[in-house]
Amino acid sequence: MPNNRNQIAHSVEALKHFSPLDEAPPHRLEEIARHAEWLQAGKREVLMELGDTDERSIFLLKGNILLEAADGRKRIIKHTDPAANSPLSRLRPSRYRVTALTPVQYVKIDNAVLDRLLEEEETSELISSHYYVVEEGAGGSGETDFSTQVLAQIYEDLHQNRLLLLSWQPVAVAVTGKMLAEKEEPEELARLAMLDPVLALKLLRRAGHGTRAEIPERMNSAILALGMEKTHHTAFLNLFRESARPHGAIMNEVFRNTWEQAIAVSRLAGELATEQGLTPADSVAMAGLLHNVGKLTLLSYAYNFYREVSLEELKGCIQMFAKETGRMVLTHWNLPHFLVRGITDSFEWSQDHGGREVTLSDILIAARLYTRLARRKHELKKVPALRKLDLADPRSSRGQALQNLVIQAVAEARELLGLDRKRKASPAPEPEPVA
Repeated sequence: MPNNRNQIAHSVEALKHFSPLDEAPPHRLEEIARHAEWLQAGKREVLMELGDTDERSIFLLKGNILLEAADGRKRIIKHTDPAANSPLSRLRPSRYRVTALTPVQYVKIDNAVLDRLLEEEETSELISSHYYVVEEGAGGSGETDFSTQVLAQIYEDLHQNRLLLLSWQPVAVAVTGKMLAEKEEPEELARLAMLDPVLALKLLRRAGHGTRAEIPERMNSAILALGMEKTHHTAFLNLFRESARPHGAIMNEVFRNTWEQAIAVSRLAGELATEQGLTPADSVAMAGLLHNVGKLTLLSYAYNFYREVSLEELKGCIQMFAKETGRMVLTHWNLPHFLVRGITDSFEWSQDHGGREVTLSDILIAARLYTRLARRKHELKKVPALRKLDLADPRSSRGQALQNLVIQAVAEARELLGLDRKRKASPAPEPEPVA
């Protein structure tokens, strides 16, 4: 591992020759260089066996290697060959035995890191292509649509470390007040933080910021890593700098609906994880809480938009870009790869994720669909995740129990935070919810 500035700079330059690392920003390359394994091997040493399942990829820095397939096919690669710009034998289990023909230098990098870079690149390409299409069709009028302007601002702010992510203020006020009053019990702080998805994400991010450890996906771990003082400080700043109480009834209702959905999906996901033995269940509940971070981000920027946004504009933007915006935010903020992948895959509810084994994506799909049954009942039998979990029939006893749990989860959260009292005092109209 490089351990001084000159070594790190040299290592970063070496990584720039490889794909997909050549597109990574400098700060990400430096982080990868610090965590990668820099190795040497002598002539005839085996770098990777046929069928190897090591979740790291090999990049050849110097020397010649031999690839041998199971059927006897062979290929020699030199570090100067174009083929050496990509990982050697990337698929798992490995389809080749990799052997040094000369003394070699090479580096091993976790596949999760490479996957994250590829996802960032795909998201950037999708958003960039949207700018291009809109600009090409603008006809020189100088006008761009709401989605384009919002996405451009989100992308710029995220990479400048100034992303705006707003909590719904009624929740932020109640949660922060209770957290500041709690001086002794980290478990109680964690329970309260799980009632505000935006605050929860910020606590996770701060707990891993400035360390070499992976960002925790469990709130208890984040609170313990931060300590009482930093936890209180984060909650306080979130309330007074980044919370919103929309003046318009429609925007306020969209914020409320989004919060309630996060609470319900988190509760259902944790319950299903416990039933299925998918552990730790509180990590699954966290994934449920954060499943609509992309929508929350788009809402935050819509709230501060320079003109009034129509409900149709907002719905169209969320339906088209919530998935990729969420993936971009969670990936850039360095949340665990399995959590980001599970949340992202849960948008593709018509696909089978993981064969016969129940996956995080399956549980999130089930939890999300059961919070919106009024619009989805006729489609449930087509969903592989629901068939796998035996939840394709919402009229079954388990289906009924989950529907009751949705109502219970939201009612309990509202009661704990005192939101029902405020709502009765000032009733709001019920516009159509945004998906």
